[in-house]
Amino acid sequence: MDTAHTVSPGALGRSLPNVRWDRLIRGRGRFVANTRSVDMLHAVFVRSPEAHGEIEGIDTAAALAAPGVVAVFTAQDLSSLCQPWQAIHGAFPDARVPAEGPLADGTVRYVGEPVVLVVAETADAARDAAELVGLSIRSLDPVVSARAALEGTAPALHANLGGGGPANLHARLGRDCAEAAGATCLTVSLSLARVAPQPMETRGLVADYDAADGTLTVRQSHQHPHQMQDVYARLLNIPEHKVRVICDDVGGAFGLKQQLHKDEMATVCAAVRLGRTVRFVATRSESLLSDGQARDHQLTGQISMDGSGKITGLKLEDLCGVGAFSLYPRTSFGEAGLAQRIFGAPYAVPSVAVEATLAFQNRPPLGHYRGVGHPVACLITEALMDKAARSRGEDPIAFRLRHLHDLSAGPVTTPGGIQIERYRMAECLDALAASLADRPGTDDGRLRGVGVACLLELTANGPRYYGDGGVHVACTETAVLRMEPSGVVRLATGHTDQGQGADQMLAQVVADTLAIEPADVAVTSGDSANSPYGGGAFGSRGTAVGGQAARDAAVRMAERLLATAALLHQCDAPELSLSGGHVVDGGGAPLMSIRELANLCHFKPHLLPRAHEAGLTVVGRHVPAPDAMNAAAAFAACVAIDRDTGTVEVERLLVAHDAGTIVNPASVDAQMLGGATQGLGQVLCEAIRMDDSGQPLTGSFMDYAMPRADMVPPMECIHLPPAPGDAFAPHGVGEAGTSGAPAAILGAINNALATIGAEVTELPATPLVLWNAIQAAARKPAV
Repeated sequence: MDTAHTVSPGALGRSLPNVRWDRLIRGRGRFVANTRSVDMLHAVFVRSPEAHGEIEGIDTAAALAAPGVVAVFTAQDLSSLCQPWQAIHGAFPDARVPAEGPLADGTVRYVGEPVVLVVAETADAARDAAELVGLSIRSLDPVVSARAALEGTAPALHANLGGGGPANLHARLGRDCAEAAGATCLTVSLSLARVAPQPMETRGLVADYDAADGTLTVRQSHQHPHQMQDVYARLLNIPEHKVRVICDDVGGAFGLKQQLHKDEMATVCAAVRLGRTVRFVATRSESLLSDGQARDHQLTGQISMDGSGKITGLKLEDLCGVGAFSLYPRTSFGEAGLAQRIFGAPYAVPSVAVEATLAFQNRPPLGHYRGVGHPVACLITEALMDKAARSRGEDPIAFRLRHLHDLSAGPVTTPGGIQIERYRMAECLDALAASLADRPGTDDGRLRGVGVACLLELTANGPRYYGDGGVHVACTETAVLRMEPSGVVRLATGHTDQGQGADQMLAQVVADTLAIEPADVAVTSGDSANSPYGGGAFGSRGTAVGGQAARDAAVRMAERLLATAALLHQCDAPELSLSGGHVVDGGGAPLMSIRELANLCHFKPHLLPRAHEAGLTVVGRHVPAPDAMNAAAAFAACVAIDRDTGTVEVERLLVAHDAGTIVNPASVDAQMLGGATQGLGQVLCEAIRMDDSGQPLTGSFMDYAMPRADMVPPMECIHLPPAPGDAFAPHGVGEAGTSGAPAAILGAINNALATIGAEVTELPATPLVLWNAIQAAARKPAV
């Protein structure tokens, strides 16, 4: 990866390896599938083979009699144990939200919905017994597309939801504004297929219930131990302090593991009912069938310009399919809701109107996936910007530069309510233009194009959205820091690590503040009982929020150490500092090691005044701004398209990004590349396909195309240097690549196709889609 960044002294700015890597490489991972217990049972689900139908009968007798089977559960068996849940959010009071339970009850609403749970002594015994369950379902007409679901004749997925409008309407979201006046009005339509978040480790958990003291322990592949502690406590009516959720090693998450899935709740219920340990791990096929999915948008955007080419207004209509249920507890509003806020946000446009319609359909629920709404808004916004620039024959970067926000008079607020206090987009675009100027010319008969995209990213979400919405999600972070007598420290954080290196980032932040080595910082995370209450991982908040809390704790620790050293050396604390593992005087001369000082605080406190606080356990906390931090990034892509096959090669992929304080450059680059790779997959190949009856056509990786290494070019990352006056202020980077790269790649494709009068308006832009576009352009009569 080509990268440009500034190296800082101390532990910050060093590309150190992830503290977990050595253990994982040696096969010492602590994943759900590695968990062992002498009395562990195994859960296997019988899932609906129908997209829509009424359950007429379930025969479990043969399964119960099978060897090794301990129990077989249906919805009725768990109804008295687990309360139903509803994905309600106070910001959307008019939304129609059905109740949901651990297993389908009476009606099935998508292929793969859990109907029966078989628990046995071994996984093989459970699978064999599941084959013996007799399931009788009377088929009902399914509605697969969001548009069909809103037709007046469409069968209702949920009866008695109340409210007006079509039977399958989930919610309408929107923001009106004055009609934009303009001499030119251009329209772009864009269809985004459903995609499936597919982390390397599938969803899974091990649940153990101790009936003697009423405690529930769940080891789960998840992003939010404290959130799930709250969920299990409330739905199962167990006191919260008797529920412990551990999210140790997690093999990727990407937003998929933010919510509650039915099969997870059913497994926990089985453990409580049986008083034994029960494990469930989804197979890859189950994951593709029933996990929360993403995207699924039909977008129509309009851009208005006056005679000088100045944009006077933007408008977006979004039809979004949310599946059979809204996922709990974070709901399924995020995808369309965030797309609305971010649509047009990078640009100073006076009038931005948006309207979104969310519809239930016979598909798995729509959930959160890396970027949540950002890729959608960026795709349609940048497609409109490209079309407008092309209509005027204007350079796309120059066109964008003259429409950026101007903060010279102070912060600005976008029509979507985003307050922008820092905006370095012009620097990002200038950096891209300089890099693209080096592009060599190549003529091998392929169509070539360049695309650019501006991303105003919301990261480190504040507490307003979930807090005011009545959703139990913490957006603050707390860090508990303890120094041992040897001078090493232990940091406990509410943040979690799913492979992105969050623990390593916090270790470097603490080490830099205390002037010790990162290896001397041990991080504990992912345990609701032993970590301070926190929000886990979402919204690129790890270093931006968790890092701030860790730094706050480390600053408090440093102040305590220096105050104690000042007493011992009879000087004022401001005269001292920490450097190289020592307390040093104003001239940099070592006075004593941190180890000596810690040893004294623990074992010889009698040498200090009784009123002096020398305890070496401190607490740091960070409360982010009520809404979110925003960061600027600009992306560019260069593509080549084979005219005969429609095959696309992404030859270059670039990003210029305002990352703020860069704690670990290699990790930031890896996050950007990983996100961009997922974005590339969504543009070029990934799609969940179904036939008209709701039967999945993409049940394995043989059918669901994932991006391959040979599809991804080396990514050129340009991180802007800190701005004058910048303090410690890392920005979130984990979702930027997924959010901005798709728009740049699509822009490059359409830039290449424009030379022959063709255009792509559906994603993924597979070779067949491009070939059809090229052939359609060839059939057009010459003008």
